[in-house]
Amino acid sequence: MEEKFIRELLADHSRNPQNYGRLADPDAKHETSNPQCVGPTHPEGDEVTLTVELSNETPPVIETAQFTGRGCTLSQATASLLTEEMIGSSVAEVADWDSETLENLVGMDLTPSRLKCAELALVAVRNAVESR
Repeated sequence: MEEKFIRELLADHSRNPQNYGRLADPDAKHETSNPQCVGPTHPEGDEVTLTVELSNETPPVIETAQFTGRGCTLSQATASLLTEEMIGSSVAEVADWDSETLENLVGMDLTPSRLKCAELALVAVRNAVESR
């Protein structure tokens, strides 16, 4: 993808996130943070709280996913993009997602520090379904 298009896509998902909010009665919930990524809008670092509803199937499928949070463009845009991808996916499939999945989703290679920002929602969904 063209770099300018990628930047615009990420900025749009950060400003106008998909699936933003909290489910009233989620099957699973987890909050995670990256205190190393600080900025004027997020002096405490990046934060993502993910709530999901799961199907009764085996393995369960993510029927609905919503997130709230604050942080850098990459952390919030990736949370938006990931929630779109995880809806309709099995928990087992999402558990197998990795840094390559994230890089494909955002359309660029991620340095270790940027990967920390991008993986917040993925870490949150893994922890949410493991703790339920």
